[in-house]
Amino acid sequence: MFPRANVCLVVLLLAACRREPVGPAAGGVISEFSGETMGSTYEVKLSGPAPVADCIAATNEELAAFDLAFSSWREDSEIRRVNAHRSTEPIAVSERFASVLATALEVAAATDGAFDPTVKPLSELYRRARRDPDRGLADEELLAARERVSFRLVSLRDGMLSKARPDVEVDLDGLVAGAAADALARRFDALGVRSFYIQITGEVYCRGRKSGGEPWRIGVEDPRSGWDGKEQAVRTVALTDRALCTSGDYRNVTVVAGRVVHHVFDPRTARNPEHAIVSASVLADTCAVADALGTALMVMGDEETRRRWPRLQALGARGALLLRAAAGGFESVEIDWPADVR
Repeated sequence: MFPRANVCLVVLLLAACRREPVGPAAGGVISEFSGETMGSTYEVKLSGPAPVADCIAATNEELAAFDLAFSSWREDSEIRRVNAHRSTEPIAVSERFASVLATALEVAAATDGAFDPTVKPLSELYRRARRDPDRGLADEELLAARERVSFRLVSLRDGMLSKARPDVEVDLDGLVAGAAADALARRFDALGVRSFYIQITGEVYCRGRKSGGEPWRIGVEDPRSGWDGKEQAVRTVALTDRALCTSGDYRNVTVVAGRVVHHVFDPRTARNPEHAIVSASVLADTCAVADALGTALMVMGDEETRRRWPRLQALGARGALLLRAAAGGFESVEIDWPADVR
């Protein structure tokens, strides 16, 4: 499965949930099921009448399909085939692959490459550094990898992917979980499920309201909590018919050659960004866009995010940032954040 380089941190706030893995849900009952996927976990909750067995089957089918398309750990995956294609000749890709890559390229263009689907050469170096901190991150390696990274080196047309140079490689881990949540939401819609919560590796999409009209409530984790296994929310979001993804730099940290290195790096510079953002939360109509933009905001920082916001707003995004305050603690910055969402 996928190693998630960008773990989004959320806490589901639910009161008195019942667990019913099979059978129809009715009345005020919430049915739920969960499992492992993409190197992490997923969780589904259905409120009110729902064909639970069909939803479980749909979930298994979608997650298996995404694994086959996007897992870099499977030799038979589509993304492995695409990356092994060392040629500038076009290569045919599936509709699923093309759709996810098209979203990635759209977000990349809107963020001027702060999110970039061709980031794999740099991702591999940072993953290696976490596995072997003593080896370090050599400047010449980073610069060489950086030459192969640019969303402008990849294009899609009529189901065909083209590379501007043969050694370009694609890494879609930054939005695959969100895209899987969107695909699963469409399956649930087709099954007539009116109210549900989907969480895949921390990326969340909610549809409708729970029985009695209560919204699904999602807590965004306080960076100061969680080390003892007891997460606390720094903000609570009432989520209806939209996605919430939160990215942070405070969990996946490694000391490499005496220097603190975290997993959020700027594809444009090959370096960890130097700004005060601790976490970035994004609301969007689709989970794939929210997932990708969570990473992008972490890369861009407060000032660049504000400067580029008109283009991000066109993607349906709303943002909330946590910044390190000079006197300690955190400062909350909201950008187009809805007044009714706290």
